[in-house]
Amino acid sequence: MGSSIFLLLCLIGLSQAATEKIYNGTECLPNSQPWQVGLFEGTSLRCGGVLIDRRWVLTAAHCSGSRYWVRLGEHSLSQLDWTEQIRHSRFSVTHPGYRRALRNHDHDLRLLRLGAPVLFTRSVRPLPLPRTCVAPGTECLISGWGTTNGTWTGQFPDRLQCLNLPIISDADCHAAFPGRITANMLCAGGIAGQDACQGDSGGPLVCGGALQGLVSWGSVGPCGQGGIPGVYTKICKYVDWIRMTMRNN
Repeated sequence: MGSSIFLLLCLIGLSQAATEKIYNGTECLPNSQPWQVGLFEGTSLRCGGVLIDRRWVLTAAHCSGSRYWVRLGEHSLSQLDWTEQIRHSRFSVTHPGYRRALRNHDHDLRLLRLGAPVLFTRSVRPLPLPRTCVAPGTECLISGWGTTNGTWTGQFPDRLQCLNLPIISDADCHAAFPGRITANMLCAGGIAGQDACQGDSGGPLVCGGALQGLVSWGSVGPCGQGGIPGVYTKICKYVDWIRMTMRNN
């Protein structure tokens, strides 16, 4: 316990890199998202992630690192909350269909195995995988740390941000990104000024208490453009692969 607290104190006051971030969200109720994970390389936040088992975190495949300091039970990144747990990811398994060179983020998910299991508490708890796919119009929640003004070099909040967004239809998703949407993706948002943005890649899209999506990609320009939704990995398509991978490793 002492070594974990020492390590945590060494990591406080971190720099934050530009990846997918919440734009125009509000501060989450502390520890209301106990599955939220921050993935760090040294002192830099690289991506978000989702705790789905005592030893497994799910994140985006385009988060290219495989060895992270995994921070759980966080709310403030600069202050000790006394709910934190830190683990190191020992290895990762990227979905075999992912092809980074194609730049379309199809099959954009990766499993990280932690070096030691987490202790489940009120502040550190896994998010269930979905039993069915989510319907258009469903209100869902995204969360993460990062820029709050929709740009690559914007303000980075210290405390976890939350934002509610609706799932949009496949037709509207395809219309927003002609020729780029596959059956393994879903879209949410499209509301001006509300979006995931640069930095929260791999973070959760939570619908009805289950993990329905991972932050994957979106507009080329500023985040939160009206009519341009965020694109998420459609987790209901991967439940069998996720469970098989955890079982076999």
